Amino acid sequence: MSALSQDLLEWYDQHQREMPWRTQPGPYRTWISEAMLQQTRVETARPYFERFMQRFPTVSALAEAPLDDVLSLWAGLGYYSRARNLHKAARLVEELGAFPETVEGLLKLPGVGPYMAGAIASIALGLDVPTVDGNIVRVLSRVHREAGGPKVIWDLAERHIPQGRAGDHNQALMDLGATVCTPRSPKCPACPITLHCEAQHVGDIQDFPPPKKRKKSPVWSMASAVIVREGTVLLGKRPTEGLFGGLYEPPMFRVSKGKERSELMTSLGGLGLTVEACRAAPGVRHILSHRVLEVSCFAVDAVGRPSSGDYQEVRWVEVSDAAQLGLSTLARKIIDAALPPE
Repeated sequence: MSALSQDLLEWYDQHQREMPWRTQPGPYRTWISEAMLQQTRVETARPYFERFMQRFPTVSALAEAPLDDVLSLWAGLGYYSRARNLHKAARLVEELGAFPETVEGLLKLPGVGPYMAGAIASIALGLDVPTVDGNIVRVLSRVHREAGGPKVIWDLAERHIPQGRAGDHNQALMDLGATVCTPRSPKCPACPITLHCEAQHVGDIQDFPPPKKRKKSPVWSMASAVIVREGTVLLGKRPTEGLFGGLYEPPMFRVSKGKERSELMTSLGGLGLTVEACRAAPGVRHILSHRVLEVSCFAVDAVGRPSSGDYQEVRWVEVSDAAQLGLSTLARKIIDAALPPE
């Protein structure tokens, strides 16, 4: 074991973060937690993980559950393809009879990439393999003063793996990056491996890893209709794949900027509805990783029997029960904008 790894593990043994997925570790709990932690902060994921485990304590329970139930529990966590992939993968694991026990096998599960496969294999299966997330990239880039790409960092991560404690070592790097070797204002005096850090010695730690060039996200103009009849609100279930796949929402359409009302009314006509009144409500701006949605919201009175159009289905749902369905955060914002609390 290298001196760096020894110092890191001694620190981790005393300062590791307490997390619910680190109790009773196993492939299933580790897999769910790692899926939730992609693009999501630990404190945000924690309550979702606990609720998810209560509802789906085993991979069998997850595989047997309807997708709508999974999406409902995931609602608000974002990146809903993660939930859909978990559901698909759980059913595949049931077909296989057990979780794969190799990195290669794990990579065959829907939604499992190199990072997640390495995390599950090292943490839950005890394999001596590396994994690399954003925190680990930052730590190793600074330790080695290395501005190289992903392959270089993966090679460095593998070089440091101590036999028998790969899972702890990977989690120690993650914890260090999250709490000490932070993107801004790193706490170098508190770092257990500062003596091994080349960027700290040179004094250019903030230059590593080099910043990525950010692309400007496109802005989409959208319009949404909140239609209420006798205490029920009309919701459409989006196609399984794509944006907000499998989730429910008030009818929403992409429109031309400046023509939100007229194009919304035309689109509602395509659902078999005739608009009698259309009242503007506060708009909603929703930022995704790959685009920005600017939604013009309307409280609409409409007659006619709605058809599904491009939705999987449309249904009338009690307003008080809408939150129990798989609604995206955006859908909740739209309903709140058009139906403010009395």
